Amino acid sequence: MLLHRMAGTVVLLLAGSVADPPPTPQIYMVMRNPPFKPLLTALPLAALALAVLACARTASSSRPELTLHTFSYAGLERTYYLLDPAQALDPVPLVLSLHGGTGNGEQTCSQAGGIQGLTDREGFLVACPEGVENHWNDGRANDRNRAHVEDIDDVGFLRALIEQLSKSHNVDPDRIYVTGASNGGMMALRMACEANDVFAAAGAIIASLPADLDCEPEQPISILLMNGTEDPLVPWEGGQVRFFGRELGEVISTPQTVAFWVAANGCDPTARVEELPDLDPRDGTRIQVETYSGCEGDVSVVLYTVDGGGHTLPGGTQYVLKFVMGRVSRDLHAGEAIWQFFESAAEARCRSRVPCGT
Repeated sequence: MLLHRMAGTVVLLLAGSVADPPPTPQIYMVMRNPPFKPLLTALPLAALALAVLACARTASSSRPELTLHTFSYAGLERTYYLLDPAQALDPVPLVLSLHGGTGNGEQTCSQAGGIQGLTDREGFLVACPEGVENHWNDGRANDRNRAHVEDIDDVGFLRALIEQLSKSHNVDPDRIYVTGASNGGMMALRMACEANDVFAAAGAIIASLPADLDCEPEQPISILLMNGTEDPLVPWEGGQVRFFGRELGEVISTPQTVAFWVAANGCDPTARVEELPDLDPRDGTRIQVETYSGCEGDVSVVLYTVDGGGHTLPGGTQYVLKFVMGRVSRDLHAGEAIWQFFESAAEARCRSRVPCGT
C-alpha cells in the first residue's frame, strides 16, 4: 500500500469523552443526590473521556517515546504530547488525536488499542493536543466549560500546531489527518468544516455535528463516522448531549450528519451497504457500513452503524458498566478501520491532485 511505502505519515487524532481508566483518578463527578453514589463518586470523568479510543493498555519495548511539548497561542500556554516512531528521511503522515471532554493528551497518546497503537507498525506521527481545561470548543452552545463559554480559538490552535510540527518534522502535507471521539470527534468535524484545506480526511467516533455549528466547508473532504444506535450520551437521533441529566449542548442526528457531508461533498446519495460478520454474537451488536462515493475531488463519506452499540469504541474495552455507557462491539477494530480509511482517502486525494505532493 502507498502509505506503507512512505515512512512517517502524520495523523491527527481527537479522542472522545470516554477512556480506559488512568492509573490515578484525576477528576471525579460531583452530583446532587446522584443515583448509585458509591459508584459514581469513584468514577473519574477523565477515565471516561479516553476509553472509547482504546483497548487495554499494553506495554511494548518498541513503542515510540511519548514526549510533552508546549507553545503559546492567543495568549494561552497550550500543551500537546507527541508519539514519534522514527526520524525518517521520507515525508511521514501526521495524525492529530484529540481527547474527549475531561480527557487529556497524555492519556490519549498512551492508549494502544486505537489508531495511535499502530504508529510503530505504520510509521506515522501522532500529536495529542489538549483543550483548555480539558474541553474542546467544538461549536456547541454549552455553558458548562470554559472552552465554549470563552469561545476559545481551538481551530486556530490546531492549525498552528500543524504548522509547528511541519517545521520540526518531515511531515507529508498530503497525509495529515484528524480523528477523535465524543467531544474530540465533534472537534474533528469542526476542523473538517473550517480547516479542510489542511486535512486529507477526518474520522469522528460517537459524535455528530453540533446543531449550533455553522459549517460551510470550502472544499471536499473524506469523512468517516462510527456511531452506536444506543449511545446514552450522544443520541443517534440527535438532540441534547446528556451525562447523568446534565445538558451539554445539542447535536443533529447521525443520519443528518451523514446527509450533510454527502451533500457538501457532492456525492451520489445512494450508498453501497455492507453488513460486517458477527464475530461475537454475545456482544449484542451488529455493524453495517454505508459508503458514499462519486463525490467531488474523489473523496468519500463512510458511516459505520453500530447497531446496539453505546458510547464506546468498537474493539475497545467495556470500561464502564453497560448501563452507564452501553455495549462495546467486538465485530471491528476501530483503529484499523480508521487507518485503512485514511490510507484510501490520501491515495484518492493524490489522484485528484496531479502531480501529488504539489
